[in-house]
Amino acid sequence: MNENSRSFSVLFGDSLNKKVPVIQLADSTKMPDVILNGTDGFGNFARFPIDSNILSKHIMLLGGIGTGKTNAFFQIVNQLGGKLTDEDVMIIFDTKGDFYHEFYTPGDIVISNDSTATGSGELDYWNIFNEIEPGEHMLESVIEISKSLFAEQCKNTNQIFFPNAAKDIFMACVLHFMRSVPPQGRTNKALVHYINSTPTRQIKAMLASYDDLRAMTSYIDNEDSPQTQGVMSVLQQVIREVFIGNFSKVGTLSLRNLVRKKGGKKVFIEYDLSIGSMLSPVYSLMFDMAIKAALGRKRSAGNVYFITDEFRLLPNLEHIDDAVNFGRSLGIKFMIGIQNVEQIYECYGEERARSILSGFLTSFSFRVNDAKSREYIQQLYGKNQITESYLPINKSKGLIENQREANVVEDWEVSRLLIGQAVIGMPNTEPFVFRFSEYKSQKN
Repeated sequence: MNENSRSFSVLFGDSLNKKVPVIQLADSTKMPDVILNGTDGFGNFARFPIDSNILSKHIMLLGGIGTGKTNAFFQIVNQLGGKLTDEDVMIIFDTKGDFYHEFYTPGDIVISNDSTATGSGELDYWNIFNEIEPGEHMLESVIEISKSLFAEQCKNTNQIFFPNAAKDIFMACVLHFMRSVPPQGRTNKALVHYINSTPTRQIKAMLASYDDLRAMTSYIDNEDSPQTQGVMSVLQQVIREVFIGNFSKVGTLSLRNLVRKKGGKKVFIEYDLSIGSMLSPVYSLMFDMAIKAALGRKRSAGNVYFITDEFRLLPNLEHIDDAVNFGRSLGIKFMIGIQNVEQIYECYGEERARSILSGFLTSFSFRVNDAKSREYIQQLYGKNQITESYLPINKSKGLIENQREANVVEDWEVSRLLIGQAVIGMPNTEPFVFRFSEYKSQKN
């Protein structure tokens, strides 16, 4: 039977609206931070606002390649970027260079592995030592940094001793620099040179010179043994893979300091497509340090925006849970892009991934092709009770009505979404269909 010969009415629960409902803002007397233009489910011009309160509950954009996520991102970032104050900072993890080319302005910071790298007005590079919290929290910071850089090595091995031991030796080398090397000598370049060129016996002697590091000498006790060679091999492999190109140079930049200084700047962390996932540990570390700095602020003045169009490329973030669930009062606002939910399950495990994603109370769900993501979208909006009315083939029997349980957003409704069209879910609002207008570049 033709679908058009049936009618549906919702008895209990929400329904998917074709018209854009009235969005309740925290303060209707203030201009919203963002106004998104497009068309509703009937193809008529429509728009809806997003204020700081909605942004503070975070936004997730879910959709396959080419479905319109970046276009929606651009509309939001363009409007937010033009309103940054000296109390704000925007961290953008840019996987394809699109955000840099569209939104970079002089004075912004770019951390990259190519010629676009720059500090605020002069050439500068990332410095791992400047991510370390000085004073009583120094050891804690060094342990956290080491854990992050070696996370993939520790996860993907059948011999956990070697990456764990290499991680500890790396931590000890960083601590040695913090304790014994003058600040101007603490650079990525110097650290790489030290680890790659210092004989094992001298590293062992360095460990033995500190009471709290002496026990690590057992990892490399005999420099000719397979154990020592295995530990040093893993250590040097991580150094070769992570500290390459611009990340092996002398610099002063750190996400910790950039978040604390704010200054209305955009900070672009540029993903190096030519190297791919090899630099993921350092990207994740930088993003995590920015989150930690935002969580550690003693006051909530201003906003810290975190923008990433490919969240799956930032695995092993330690502080993401706290940022999403407790960062609202500190001005933390996340916007993430996801191609499909299974990628996030793989990065974080399904249980933790679901917990993280549940903190994103606004969702733009574009068309997805995989069953898991369609199922996730259905579960996001839950069930309702509907009355289904239709005329049978034998019309003399009259109108037939059935009550049944249904999904607020059905599988086929997700599959039929057009390019640029999404199911919009916002706090205290029934979901609705919206097609974003095409973003017009602001560059000449």
